[in-house]
Amino acid sequence: MKSISRRGFFAGTAVTAGLLGLAACESTTTEPAEEQTSGGGYTETETEAGYIVVEQEGGKRLSYSPDSGLKLIEQDGFAFKDFEGTGELVPYEDWRLSAEERAEDLAGRLTIEQIAGLMCFSSHQSSIEDDGVVTDEQQEFLNANVRAVLNAASGFPAFQQAEWANNMQAYVEGSENKIPINFSSDPRCGNNCTDWPGNLALAAAFDPEVAKEAAAGQAADLLKMGIKTYLSPQTDVASDPRWTRFNGTFGEDPALSRDTVRAFIDGLQSTVDENGEDQGWGTSSMVGMVKHWPAEGAGEGGREGHVDGGKYAVYPGDNFDALTIPFVDGAFKLDGKTGCAGAIMTSYTIAYDENEKYGELVGSGFSEWKVQKLLRDEYGFGGAACTDWAVLNDVDPSAGYRCWGVEDPNEWTPAKRASLSVSVGVDQMGGCDDPQLVMSAYDDMVNSLGEEQAETNFRQSAKRLLLGYFNTGLFEDPYVDVDVARSDVDKGIDEVRDAALAAQVKGIVMLKNHDGVIKAADGDAKPKVYVPMRYTAASRAASGRGSGTIWSDVAATCSLPLPQGTLERYFEVVTDTLADTLTGPADADGNPTPAEADLTRLTAADIADCDFVLVCAAAPSNADARGGKDEQGNFVPLSLQYRPYTADNEYVRKVSIAGDTLPDGTKENRSYYGRTSIITNEGQLDQILQAAAVAHEAGKPCIVILDIQQPMCVHEFEPEVDAILVSMSGSTEAACHIVAGLEEPSALLPMQMPKDMLDVEKQLEDVPRDMECYTDADGNKYDFGFGLNYSGPISDERTEKYCVEPLTAPEA
Repeated sequence: MKSISRRGFFAGTAVTAGLLGLAACESTTTEPAEEQTSGGGYTETETEAGYIVVEQEGGKRLSYSPDSGLKLIEQDGFAFKDFEGTGELVPYEDWRLSAEERAEDLAGRLTIEQIAGLMCFSSHQSSIEDDGVVTDEQQEFLNANVRAVLNAASGFPAFQQAEWANNMQAYVEGSENKIPINFSSDPRCGNNCTDWPGNLALAAAFDPEVAKEAAAGQAADLLKMGIKTYLSPQTDVASDPRWTRFNGTFGEDPALSRDTVRAFIDGLQSTVDENGEDQGWGTSSMVGMVKHWPAEGAGEGGREGHVDGGKYAVYPGDNFDALTIPFVDGAFKLDGKTGCAGAIMTSYTIAYDENEKYGELVGSGFSEWKVQKLLRDEYGFGGAACTDWAVLNDVDPSAGYRCWGVEDPNEWTPAKRASLSVSVGVDQMGGCDDPQLVMSAYDDMVNSLGEEQAETNFRQSAKRLLLGYFNTGLFEDPYVDVDVARSDVDKGIDEVRDAALAAQVKGIVMLKNHDGVIKAADGDAKPKVYVPMRYTAASRAASGRGSGTIWSDVAATCSLPLPQGTLERYFEVVTDTLADTLTGPADADGNPTPAEADLTRLTAADIADCDFVLVCAAAPSNADARGGKDEQGNFVPLSLQYRPYTADNEYVRKVSIAGDTLPDGTKENRSYYGRTSIITNEGQLDQILQAAAVAHEAGKPCIVILDIQQPMCVHEFEPEVDAILVSMSGSTEAACHIVAGLEEPSALLPMQMPKDMLDVEKQLEDVPRDMECYTDADGNKYDFGFGLNYSGPISDERTEKYCVEPLTAPEA
């Protein structure tokens, strides 16, 4: 590093080394408890990555690129960044002022074209060049003033993401519009970052503090990659068990979801000092963008709003208000000092009622009733509102579109959709790289409201958006240490990994433990375990893009369900044999695939010296889990069981609640009555039953770990197995931790497990916890709040608090 002295009050001292050492191993710092009104100078240090860090006693840490042309202003002994290039300190440049004052000032200085850029949120940026260069496509939208960028490059190492983020920041800093980039990310636990539990597993802990710790841990990793906004948490109540996005939620109980959401956002947004005290917004804060307002989990038939099949949410139980509880009483009423989630994302779905009880029959990002009247006026949300992605796009099944309610190309264009969305109070267009669409909205607003009101509205949106930048310190310190990302995230910190695994273990539910086959380990010897390989036959499945009717071949697979090394941390493992030469048909790339005949299973004699059989099973997988259609476009039931399910019972609607208006003026019928589910992994059930039979022939217990994303029917195999554990965030390793007796299970079901598909059909899409639940061979009912420890069903202060009648309306 090359030091550049400027009133070098730290120069040559031990304090200098300590601070610079801290800067080298920490990419974020906490807010000082009190800011000084005057400083004693500052030091500038050029890092090996090429950007300059400014440290100042009692003041903010700054960073900037020496090649950008940006200069510093010195005032009262402090350094400030001269974004305006005038040499005079203006309010938004003054980090001593509040975020509110700074956002108000800058919003008033921007041109309408610059504000239009702020109101765009980029499409997914999924690829990074080897040298982290800013691509031509990225330069184009950055030159057009887009400053919210979705980092979807989770497949790349953290250090590459950090390097790319720095290059992008340097690019905009060298431009005329020096507003830094607000990078965001979708949830990505375990994908080139620490494997913290997913939301459903966090809910299973029934302990908001676990969620708070996990959110803070996720934020710590993402901040080191330059990411300041988290498109999370998914705050929807998962009121229908068939919904494929169930696993992204905090379960199906409004109160548990409310408390877990509140804690999670506090973990994201609050900067905490070295004593653990909440300092509110600061440089260790991330903006939480809660989603999907006003709730997206009530799709008719359990279908998903990304696709045409799930465009309608329905409310047969008249329970709309209950689904807003985690937003209104949770995300908008934080315990921490940031007070409220910084941003919100609207849902794709049309909240359907023939009499428009829930507003216009359009997606939420186009609905005045849902955004302006409900979100803004009734519930007082003052943060930034963003649409979900690609709602402006024209109908194009191959590209993906979700412009529900405004699809007609004879009436609607992307520009008109943008105009409608902005007019109802939305501040930002998700997945939009073209600010000209927002400028069209401005022109429409000028024509309808007059230029003065149009400008007022746009500047109000700019202020709401800029608050996230100022609250998190982006204007002062947008650059991150690439070496820190490499050491702390890519390599990982042992203590952090251990904490994440401990949190994962707290989310594993033990449903069955017949005769106590899972128990505390006796000594250090690892149990010897037969783990069958998982074979999944070839199938046809929908990709879930566009209209949900793009189908493709999925090749057969066969492998251990977990890496051998992971299993061997806990067990002495024996498994099946897969032939060296595979005889299945070639896949799309010309590679051979396994045929079931290539797999040789172990026999009862082979496992005579094993302690038990451990089956790691995938949940039933619907061929079109989002749209609920077959390849011909007919609606079919979404099933939670392995065997084919035909929807011909009395509880299946013969006429759907919702549907499009057809050209002849009649309503489309979206019923799947009489049709049969399409499950792509029915063979998983056969493998469970086969393993249980072999285990019992050998006189051994059979333990099943279910890797599930939502409720499922277990009646098809439960009586045949001895123990069942449920993993809800893909951490089968955490379940192995419990099977090996290293930790007593403590988690509880954040949802109900249905008795069978008949009871799935009986329940109502908008009503949580309304199913008859499965009762197992030991007499235990798999209801919300159920879970076992070594002593039996858990009954404690958590069950006392949450296992009561579900809430039906927010307190607000």
